[in-house]
Amino acid sequence: MQFGCGGLKNKDMKIFKFTKKDIKNVVKIASQSFFSLKEKNKARKWIQCNFRAYPRLQYFVAKINNKVVGYILWLEKGGFRNESVWELEQIAVDENYRGQGIGAELINKSLEEIKKYLKKRKSTIKLIEITTGTENKAQKLYEKTLGAQIECIVKNFFRGDEVIMIVRYK
Repeated sequence: MQFGCGGLKNKDMKIFKFTKKDIKNVVKIASQSFFSLKEKNKARKWIQCNFRAYPRLQYFVAKINNKVVGYILWLEKGGFRNESVWELEQIAVDENYRGQGIGAELINKSLEEIKKYLKKRKSTIKLIEITTGTENKAQKLYEKTLGAQIECIVKNFFRGDEVIMIVRYK
């Protein structure tokens, strides 16, 4: 399923629900973007496991001319509640396509699809959680795109200090 994109530098980009055919390309992007997924074998296993956990975990991909150039992974937490809590688990853009607004479009369009999915089961989003490194430049993307605010800092988490950012819906 394809979702259109506005306000983007590359008008040829479209957002799609992730399919098995996307695994190889998502593994490539994940291995170039995340230290813990540098080994492609581990990355493939991680992505396949997450893909099988649908609808609790939901992947979306950004494509330009049918080439995967980015992806996002959302994770529903705490059960299938009426007021659901979601974590933006991962987002990554191919290093050759960064700086074109793809990350923002991935967030916006995939979140629209998550909301449609929730509406079908008569649920809404209560909040979104994002955990990221204290030095990660993506914090600005989360602030600008989602209105995320730093809630706390967790010392010595993963590869260093991490911030937990929260978006609250009323």
